[in-house]
Amino acid sequence: MKTYCLDKQKLIIQFILYLLLSIYASFLHAFVGKSVPIKEVIIGVNHIHKKALQKHSIYHPYTTFLAMPIKKWLYQWGNHHFNLEKIKNERASIEATYGYRIRTAASEKEKIKLMAKRDKAIKRKDNLAANGNRLMRMGEKPLYYDPIYVHHNEKIFLNYLHSKGYLDAEITTKTDWQKSSIRVTYYIKPKNLYKIISTKLQASDQIIRTLLANHSSESLIKIGDPYAYQNFVNEQERILNLLSDNGYFEFNEQYVHFIADRSDRDHTIAVTTVVDLPDPKMVYHKTKIGRIVVDLTTQKDHASGTTCLLTKVCQDLYFLVPSDGYPLDDIATKIPLRPGDLYNKSKILETYERLHRIAIFGSIAILPKIEADQLVIYIHAKPDERVRFQAEFGGECVDFNLKKLRPAIKLNPIIKRVGGLGILQIEASIARREEFVNQTAYQNVAYGLRGKFTTPCFTLFLSRKTNLMLEKLNPSTTMTIDYSFTKNSVYTSKKIDAALNYDWYSKQVLYQCVPFKVTFDYPQVPDDSKINQSHVKLPSCLTSMGCIFTIRAATPALYFNPLVSYRWMISIGIEHGGFYEHLFLVKKILPKEIQLYKYFKIEIGYRHAFDLTAYTTLVYQAKLGVVKGYKATDKVPLDKQYTIGGYDSVRAWDRGMVGPGLYESEKNKQEVQKGDLLLLGNIELGRKLIGYLEGALFLDIGNTWKLGKDTPLEMKFNFHKFYKAFALGGGFGLRLNFYNTFILCGDLAFPLYRPSSGSKLQKLKPIFNLNIGYPF
Repeated sequence: MKTYCLDKQKLIIQFILYLLLSIYASFLHAFVGKSVPIKEVIIGVNHIHKKALQKHSIYHPYTTFLAMPIKKWLYQWGNHHFNLEKIKNERASIEATYGYRIRTAASEKEKIKLMAKRDKAIKRKDNLAANGNRLMRMGEKPLYYDPIYVHHNEKIFLNYLHSKGYLDAEITTKTDWQKSSIRVTYYIKPKNLYKIISTKLQASDQIIRTLLANHSSESLIKIGDPYAYQNFVNEQERILNLLSDNGYFEFNEQYVHFIADRSDRDHTIAVTTVVDLPDPKMVYHKTKIGRIVVDLTTQKDHASGTTCLLTKVCQDLYFLVPSDGYPLDDIATKIPLRPGDLYNKSKILETYERLHRIAIFGSIAILPKIEADQLVIYIHAKPDERVRFQAEFGGECVDFNLKKLRPAIKLNPIIKRVGGLGILQIEASIARREEFVNQTAYQNVAYGLRGKFTTPCFTLFLSRKTNLMLEKLNPSTTMTIDYSFTKNSVYTSKKIDAALNYDWYSKQVLYQCVPFKVTFDYPQVPDDSKINQSHVKLPSCLTSMGCIFTIRAATPALYFNPLVSYRWMISIGIEHGGFYEHLFLVKKILPKEIQLYKYFKIEIGYRHAFDLTAYTTLVYQAKLGVVKGYKATDKVPLDKQYTIGGYDSVRAWDRGMVGPGLYESEKNKQEVQKGDLLLLGNIELGRKLIGYLEGALFLDIGNTWKLGKDTPLEMKFNFHKFYKAFALGGGFGLRLNFYNTFILCGDLAFPLYRPSSGSKLQKLKPIFNLNIGYPF
C-alpha cells in the first residue's frame, strides 16, 4: 500500500485537464459524427418490461463514465485516423517485399522463416482492416438510424412479449425527425396474458411415466401460472436430469418436447409434456455401469519407453498407474461410482468435484462410453508434480517514505501426496515492518517458518463406513505450526502458534471448526536502559477454540470456476479464548510471569453485490465485531482487538489512526489505537471503463470503541450517541483487472469527517492507497 497526500494545486490541475478532455471529445464528436443518432422511447409496458426491452434492443446505450460516452469518443477518434486504403497498400507492399526476399533466399530454412514472418505481418494487417485500429477496438461503434434496424427491433420486442405470455401483443412504431437526432417511439399493446389451464404427461414407457409422475410436484409448469418460455426450457432440463440420474444414459433434448394447445377465446394454454424413446420399436432398459477405469498417467509416461505402466484393481475400480506410489485406496474412496450401479449424471459431477477438491490433479476429464454393450466410465486424472516450489515477493510503502517501506519475501515448497492425499507446505519468510512501542516507531525484522498439512478427510478415529458417509460433506482437516522471530533495536520476540482446523460444507453453508489453537509469545528486552519491560508485551500463553458459519449464494460452478465472487454472503464467527489453560489447570504449571487471557469474541459480516448494468456493479458490506473479557480483571490480547483505517476499512486513514470513539491522541498522531467493539460499513460502485481498466466510487464509515468499565468517556460506547463517533471517508479509484488473476487497485480517499472530542476542526488531507486485490 502506498499513501501520499495531494494538495489543492494538483487537484485543480487535474480538474482542468479533465475539463479540456471533455471539450475536445465533444468537438471531435461534432466533427466526425455525420449520420443522425437515434433515440428510442418505449410506451405501453411497465418498468420491468421496459428495462428488459431496452436490454434486448439493437440500439444499446453507450457505456458512460461520469455521464460521458468515453468509449464512443475513442471509436470516433480511432475511426478519424483509420485509412483502409493505406492498410491495403501496406499489405500489398509486404507481399511484394517478402516475395522478392523468398525468391532470392539462399537456403530452404531461410525461406521457411521468411514465409512465417510474411504470414504473420499479413495476418496483422488483415486483423487491422477487419477490426480497426487499437482505439476502435477499445471503443464502441456508434449506431445511427436505419429503418431495417427498427424493423428488427419490432420483431425482437414481439418475441420477448410472446416469451412472457403476451401471445397477442401488438407493436406500432412512429419516427420523428428532429434537429440533431431521430426519435423512434414504440407503442406496445401487450393485450392479454395467457395462462396455463391444464398439464398432461405423455410417455410411451410405463417406468418413465411412473418416475415422472412421482416427481410431478417438482415440475416448473404449474396450472394457473402465466405462460413463460424459460419455464419450458428449465422443465425440459429438469426432466433430462431426472432421467439421467436414474439410469437413462442416451436421453437428450430431442426426446423431450411440449405441445401447447392455445385458446384465444379464454386466453389459456393446455400443455402436454411428451417423452419419446430413442427407439420406439424397442423396450428401453436402464443402463448399468459395467466398468470404471481411472487413468493416472500422463503423456510423458506413455511416451517414455522406460516407464512400466501398471493396471491395478482397488474397490472394484481399475487403475492405470505409472508406479506403486499412488494412494489408490484413498482415491477410490473419493469416487462415489461403482460397477453395477445405474448410470447417474449427478454422481459423475460429484466425482469431478471431489477429485478437484483434493488439489493433486492438474486436469480431470470424465467420459462415459458404451463399449461391447456395457457402459464404461473413463476417468482421466492427470497428476500434478509431486514437489513444487513457489516464491512470493510483496510489500507496501506509505508516503513514499523509505522508513515506512515494508517488503516481504516468502519461499514456499509444496509436497503433494503426503500420507495419502495430504499436501504439505513449508513456508520460510522474512519481512520488515514498523511497530509502535510507547508512542515511538521502531523498525522490526521478522523471520518466520511455517508448516501446514492439509488432507481431504476428517483426521478422527472413525470407522471406514462412517468416513464414507462423511464424504458427502466434503471434509477437510488442516494442521499448522508457526514459528516467528522478531527483532528491533529495543527488544526481541519469539512466537509459536499451533492450530487444528476442520472444514466442511453442505449446500449453501460452509462450516469451519477450530477445536484447538495455542499461541506462545515471549518478548524480551535485552537492555533495560533503552526501554522498560512493561512498555512491551508481556510473555503470554493463549489457547482458544472457535467456529465460523458462512451462508452464501448457491454457485453451481463452485469448483469449476474458483474465481466466482459470491453475490451475497453472511458469516458468523465465534471464538473462546483462555479455555484449555483454565480447564486443565495449566495455569498452575506455567511460570507466574506468563500472561494468561480469557475472553469471548463474536463477529458478524454481510456482503452483497448487485449488477446494475452489464458493466456496473454495486457492492456493499457491513461488519460487527465484539471482543470482551469474561471478568473485569480478564485481559484481551492486542491481536484480537480491532482497528479502523487501512485499505480494507475506512480508506481515508491509515490503519489504527482513528478512534476508539472520540479519542484523538495529542502527543503523537501516529499512535495505533485499538478497540473492543467494531462497526464498519463500505459501499462501492464499480464500472468497467476501457480494456482492463475499471473505475470506482466508494464511501466508508466506521469506528471502534472500548467496553471496559474504567474506560475514558471519549473512548466508551454510548448507545444514544455512538453515531456521532463514526469516521466517514469517500473517494474514487481505478483498478487494473487482468482476467481476475492480478488486480491492482489505486484509491484516492478523502476524509469527510473525523470524530473528535475537541471543538477545533483540523485540516484533513486525502490519502492515496495502492494495493493488490479488491478491498472487499
